[in-house]
Amino acid sequence: MTIEGVLLLLAGIFLVVFPFASSLVVTAAIGMFLVAIGAVGLFAAAKGLTHGHGSVLAFVGPPLAMLVGGIFWTAPEAGLAAVMEIAGAITLVAGLMQIAIAMGMSGRMHWGLLLINGLLTVAAGLCMVAAPDLAVFVFAIFFGVQLAFHGGHLIRVGLRMKRWTPAR
Repeated sequence: MTIEGVLLLLAGIFLVVFPFASSLVVTAAIGMFLVAIGAVGLFAAAKGLTHGHGSVLAFVGPPLAMLVGGIFWTAPEAGLAAVMEIAGAITLVAGLMQIAIAMGMSGRMHWGLLLINGLLTVAAGLCMVAAPDLAVFVFAIFFGVQLAFHGGHLIRVGLRMKRWTPAR
C-alpha cells in the first residue's frame, strides 16, 4: 500500500508539473492498450467462428479499437485533442439539457441552482471544444492534485499498517 501511495504521489506531482507531456504519455499508453485489446478481440472472434459461435459484428469492434488505438499511440496529440473535443460536445449538450430542465422547473425549489449549473456546464463544454489544449491542461492539473492527495493518504495508511501488530 505504501509503494502504491508513493507511485500515485509521484504520478500526481508529474501531472501537475508536466500536465501536457503526462497527458500525451497516458494517451499513448491507452492507444497501446486499445491495439492489444483489438488484436485479442480479433483472435477471439476468429476462434469463435471456427467453433460455430460469433457473428460478423464481432469483427467490427476489434478493428475499430485497433484503429483508434493506433491513432492514440502514433499521434497522441491528435487523439487527445479529439477526445477533448468529443468530451466538450457531450458536456455542452449535457449543459443545454440541464438548462432546459431548469426552465421546465421554473419557480420550484432549487431550479436556480440547476440553471446556474447548466450555464457553467455549457461554459465548460465551450471551453473544451474551443480550446482543447487548455482543457487538457486544467484536467491534468486537477487530476494530478487528486492523485497526489490520494497517494499521500495511502502512504500514511501504509506506514500505520506497518506499526500495527495483531493481538495474540
